[in-house]
Amino acid sequence: MTLETEQNIKIAAGVAGGLLLLSLIIRKKTESSDDPTGNGNSIPTQFVFNAKNVANGLYQAMKDSGTEEEAILEVLKTVTQSQFAQVVTAFGSLPYNATTGNQYSFNPFSPLPKVNLKGWLIEELSLKDYTILRNKYPYHL
Repeated sequence: MTLETEQNIKIAAGVAGGLLLLSLIIRKKTESSDDPTGNGNSIPTQFVFNAKNVANGLYQAMKDSGTEEEAILEVLKTVTQSQFAQVVTAFGSLPYNATTGNQYSFNPFSPLPKVNLKGWLIEELSLKDYTILRNKYPYHL
């Protein structure tokens, strides 16, 4: 073997070793950044909070005569105090007929008063269910 061939083999071995080392370093960084928990890259499903969706769910449960109290409690089951503040804002104030418990006005010359979420809940829920929510969201109810 000549001196030149021996130098080429050493250079090729050095380049191959460097590439192998570099690929191991890159692969470990990529794997650790993708899955820091070591759970096999599985990502648990997380509930994404959307205040408008929650407000719409509450409205759907209350808009007609015959409130679905269980649906209201179910919609608010996982909503935190700070999230409820967003729901109150998203709900806004909507026309409400306190006599019939819906949005139907029997007087075409007088619009219904607009009522916020607190007012809707007071009118639509039993005292027991409203108290449950008032204890859960004391800053807003």
